[in-house]
Amino acid sequence: MLRARIIPCLDVRDGRVVKGIRFVELRDAGDPAEAAARYDPAGADELVLLDITATLEARNTIVDVVQRVAEQIRIPFTVGGGIRELADIRRLLLAGADKISLNSAAVNRPELITEAADEFGSQCVVLAIDAVRRGGTRSGYDNSLYRQISDAVSLPLIASGGVAAVLAASLFHFGEIEIGDLKRYLAEQGIPVHER
Repeated sequence: MLRARIIPCLDVRDGRVVKGIRFVELRDAGDPAEAAARYDPAGADELVLLDITATLEARNTIVDVVQRVAEQIRIPFTVGGGIRELADIRRLLLAGADKISLNSAAVNRPELITEAADEFGSQCVVLAIDAVRRGGTRSGYDNSLYRQISDAVSLPLIASGGVAAVLAASLFHFGEIEIGDLKRYLAEQGIPVHER
């Protein structure tokens, strides 16, 4: 049986963690390396960092931020944003990422998914799909959308809000829920959780 994983997501803009509703009205949530340093010992199973403006600004992901975050953690680390070619992926992996997350690049050049998997191994390539209809609104999960995607693919699905994993941001960033408390709650509800 799959065990639920708790994965904080650091949405980064201008080198700072930010959180908003549907990527607007962004609030500062602190330094990415400091946040990472809190999440690892708190029991996070993985960490995701998304440079949310890199693609729009046609620039590479902020590698120094990736390096600073990687130095703070010993859990799997996924990085996305601004990735357009294999050289970008290589740069992020060398900076400390364990996996990369492709979004716009996968839409613009779908063959990059296969090229990246062939070059670096399929275990380090994540395909991200922004479904922002409810993103950051706290109005519940879009379970019908998650079900459609899950039924259409034979790959593990990590959805913000949870399928095989819980990917969350502001609930953790602003201290509204502690990772350990969430894991205990899920276990109490009969949902097997990943233990580190």
